[in-house]
Amino acid sequence: MDTDRPTSTPAGEPGRLGRRGLLRGGGLAGLALGTVAVDAAADGATGAEAARPYSRRLPAGWTYPVAEELLPFGHGVMSGDPLADRVVLWTRITIPDRRGWDATRVPDPQGFRRVTVRWRIATDPALRHVVRRGQVVTDARRDWTVKVDADRLPSATTLYYAFEALGWRSPIGRTRTAPSLTDPVRALTVAHVACTSWWHDVFNSYDRIGERRDLDLVTHAGDHVYDNSGGHPASRFWKGQRRWDTDIDNADWTTVAQARRRYALYYADPALIRAHHAAPFAIMADQHDYDPGQQGDRVTLTTEQAGSVLFEWTPIRPPIPDGSGRFPPSPGPDRNLPTPRGRAALYSYRVLPYGRTADVVLLDVRRFAGLEGQASQVLGDEQWAWLEGALLDSSRRGATHRLVVNQVNLSQLRAFNLPFADQLAQAFGLDLNAPQGEIYTTGWGGHPEERARLFRFLRRHGIVDNVVVSGDSHGYFGSDLVEDAQLPSYEPLTGGGLLGAVGVEMVGSTMGRPGGQDVIAEELYFAATGGSRGAAFTDAATYDARFRPAALAPTVALEEAAKVANPNLRYFNWKAEYGHTMVHLRADRAVIECWQTPQRERSEEARLLAQFVSRVGRPHLEPVTAAQAVRGPDRGVRAPRARVIRARRRFPA
Repeated sequence: MDTDRPTSTPAGEPGRLGRRGLLRGGGLAGLALGTVAVDAAADGATGAEAARPYSRRLPAGWTYPVAEELLPFGHGVMSGDPLADRVVLWTRITIPDRRGWDATRVPDPQGFRRVTVRWRIATDPALRHVVRRGQVVTDARRDWTVKVDADRLPSATTLYYAFEALGWRSPIGRTRTAPSLTDPVRALTVAHVACTSWWHDVFNSYDRIGERRDLDLVTHAGDHVYDNSGGHPASRFWKGQRRWDTDIDNADWTTVAQARRRYALYYADPALIRAHHAAPFAIMADQHDYDPGQQGDRVTLTTEQAGSVLFEWTPIRPPIPDGSGRFPPSPGPDRNLPTPRGRAALYSYRVLPYGRTADVVLLDVRRFAGLEGQASQVLGDEQWAWLEGALLDSSRRGATHRLVVNQVNLSQLRAFNLPFADQLAQAFGLDLNAPQGEIYTTGWGGHPEERARLFRFLRRHGIVDNVVVSGDSHGYFGSDLVEDAQLPSYEPLTGGGLLGAVGVEMVGSTMGRPGGQDVIAEELYFAATGGSRGAAFTDAATYDARFRPAALAPTVALEEAAKVANPNLRYFNWKAEYGHTMVHLRADRAVIECWQTPQRERSEEARLLAQFVSRVGRPHLEPVTAAQAVRGPDRGVRAPRARVIRARRRFPA
């Protein structure tokens, strides 16, 4: 095997990703690689593209992250941002070339300057009962990505889709449209994730999400793709790339090409491919997704350029960039969704209506915060006006719930005195020994008067059935949403009081990015070894065995102190128990579950850490004793196993 190529099979565990598991093309069951001649009938193309042979074989020395067995669809397929009549479909065409992987330097891999891609979406996994089809062209200018807005679809329907290009047919993905107001759907099942770190977690939670049959949607509160590994002890890394600060797949991205490659790293992961094939995603990016890059003092990647890469590589539906949150009409079956450029790439706050069950509201507290002269220093005045209008519209239309995807804790977190305050302050932007007031200075915590303004608005209009799912804090923070957490304003046993809660929040944990216990453990590790984050990066075994256990007791003390200082903090788990959250919205209640999955080893295990009920009209995180995992209504058979096939029977034009 080429020593520069990543490998995925640890000793003694064929086909699995483990503690030192390295990735070989995504680790998916493979087909023999070969060469196929692309003819005019197969591709719908003419001239050079029609006659040119396409080779799936990776050149010697090829290191670009890709699921080799799925070529030319080497990052699978995905869907996102469903509406009642349309959904975004995505894939990418990978054309290996000995000159390299960078589309900004090699605009014609294997001589191709463009590729025509056909797609279809149907009501059955065999793709026989087609409801919409089309064909689009992709090229190096959009990094060979394909992103179509499949419209004129039936509402509240599970659908299956695939693409075809270069003589091959893609894996089949499953998606689901949202219900309309007239559909008799009163249940919504959502998996929620945040802060997903490829280096520090083997993505077992994505596997558990991908095997479910009841999902309507997967929400992501940001740091969907990190701009750097951060140097924390790694669960996996590329062969030959053990430096966290300089290796191309670990270090800070600095160019458009490197940002695109980072998405390729993530999207070649077999567990994430499985999750994308299982259900549509609704992603709200956090700060790392938009981080700019520089070399020395020179800016080489702007925030806006990072945003354009985000839109290229994800199924986010771009809203009209006027602050209204409205969506443009579909460009039709034969055109890609345009990639927002410049300032337009900053706009992604939006609403996805789910009939009478819920509205999924995606907020952005990053891109429009701190604008000079604006009253709102969290959302910006334009987004604030949009949010109030969206909440009022949701109430008037009779939606029972609002599921709010919010990047950073909405609920208050007030001061408590504990050791390791300086280290935790550096990691999370909070001050555990603050003499008074909020300890979280990012977003809502830095402007508690705006949070109070929002809560007063919700109470005044009777919009209290709100479930907020957040991220950024790298742990489970479950709270009742109330501006004053003390008696008589708030009564913690019921969520009532003179003011009472206007909703509940669960800050989901991470897939591997370090929470409180790991921040403390890292400091103990560095103190004992004189090392750095770079030294810890490849030493997870020692770190887990010696330093994590030593950090457990102060973490538990921190959790207990936080709950005493914050009566509305109903659940706090900052231990190294990473995973995902499930939200089950029903006509009379919301059920919220916190799930933990193994971080270092590929495993089918999943542990239900906690379960809560919040009843309609009486928002309050009420713990469930003897909890049993909830399953939503069956949404149809899962997508077939990820594989590509020769396209001998071609999609009709």
